[in-house]
Amino acid sequence: MTDQGNNNQNISQNPFAALFSSLADAKQFASGQKQRRHADQQSVDSGESQSESDNSVSDSIEDNDDSVAEISRSFRSRQELCEQLNVNHMIQRIFLITLDNSDPSLRGGNGIPPCCVYLEEMAADLDGQDWLNMDTIEQALFSRLLLQEPGNHLIYMTSCSAVNLSADRDAGEKRVVPYLYACYRRAKEEITKVPEKLLSYAVQCKNLTVSNARTVLLTPEIYISQNVYEQLLDLLLESVRGAQFEEVVEFLEDVIASLLADQEVRTFGEVMVPVFDIFQGRVKDLDLCQLLLYSYLEILLYFSRQKDISKVLMEYIQPKDPNSGIQYQKTLLGTILNISCLLRTPGVVENHGFFLNPSRSSPQEMKVQESDIYQVSTKFKKEYCNITI
Repeated sequence: MTDQGNNNQNISQNPFAALFSSLADAKQFASGQKQRRHADQQSVDSGESQSESDNSVSDSIEDNDDSVAEISRSFRSRQELCEQLNVNHMIQRIFLITLDNSDPSLRGGNGIPPCCVYLEEMAADLDGQDWLNMDTIEQALFSRLLLQEPGNHLIYMTSCSAVNLSADRDAGEKRVVPYLYACYRRAKEEITKVPEKLLSYAVQCKNLTVSNARTVLLTPEIYISQNVYEQLLDLLLESVRGAQFEEVVEFLEDVIASLLADQEVRTFGEVMVPVFDIFQGRVKDLDLCQLLLYSYLEILLYFSRQKDISKVLMEYIQPKDPNSGIQYQKTLLGTILNISCLLRTPGVVENHGFFLNPSRSSPQEMKVQESDIYQVSTKFKKEYCNITI
C-alpha cells in the first residue's frame, strides 16, 4: 500500500475525523498541520542558529568591554600618576623640600625648583617613597622646621652646573618665621598659576604655612636656637625697608586670626608682649637722626592701628604708676619720646654732625645744623602723632 493510501486509511480510522464534514476536509486539515509542523521545526533550527550567532556576538562584546575597561583603568592610572607628580612638584616649589635624592639628570627639569632640602630621615621612614603628597606634607614641613642647619641638607634638583646662590639661600633659610612667610608667598603665587584640579592643594599649602606660623609663635621652645619673636620683628623691619610691607601684613593678618582662634597654650597678648619688649630695647638705643628709627615708627604705627594688636599695645604702654612721669618714661611710648635730637656721643651718624665744635663754627654753619635738627624733629613729631592719634 502506498503512503497516500496509508494516510487515507489512518485519517478515516481517526475518531476525530468525524468532526469534519467530509473526509476531504479532514485530509486538508491534516496536510496543513503537517506543513505547519515542518515550518515550526525550521523556525526552531533557525532560532538555534541565531542564538549561537547572538552568543558569539555577545562574547565579542564582552571581550570588547573587557578591553575598554582595561584601557580605562590604564588611563585612570596614568591620570593619577600625573596628578601625583604635579602635586609633588608643587609642594617642592612651595616649601623647597624633597624626598627624592636620585640623580638630577634622571629628573625632568620642568616644574621643579633648582634646589631643595632633602629630608633624609623622613625618606628612610617612608621606606622608599620619594614623592610628597597632601598626606605627608604636614609631617615633612614640621621636619624641615626642626632642622637646625637646613643648609647642610641641600641637594640640587636639576643637572644645571651653574651655581644659584639665591636658590641656595631660599632653600637653606634657617630662620623659621621668614621661611614660613616665603612659603606663604610661593603658595599664593601657585594659587594664581596651577590648573583647577590642583587649586585646592595649593590653598591647603598656603593654610599650612599659617598654621605652622601659629605653632611657632605659640610653642617657640620646640624650635631650638630660634628667637621667633625677634624674627617676627625683623620680618616687619625688612619689609618696611624693602617695600614689601603690605605682603607681610597680609601674612600676619592670617596668622593673627589663627592665633586668636587657638589661645589654649598662650594668649595672643602673651605672644605680642615679647615682640614689644624687643622693639623697646632696640629703639631706646637709636638717635633721632637715624633713618632706622623711622622704620621702627612705621611698624609701631601698624601695631597701633591693627585692631587686635592695638588692644595688647594699650595695656602694654600703661605705666605701673600713672602719677609718676618716670614710670611713663619707661614705657614703650615714653622711650620713644625720650629720644633726644642731639647725639649722645660726639661723632657723625647718618652723615649728620650736630654742634661738634660750636665755638669754632660760623653763624651760617650753626643755622644749617639747626635746620637739619628741625627737619628730623618735624619728621619725628609727624610720625609720633600718627601713632598716638
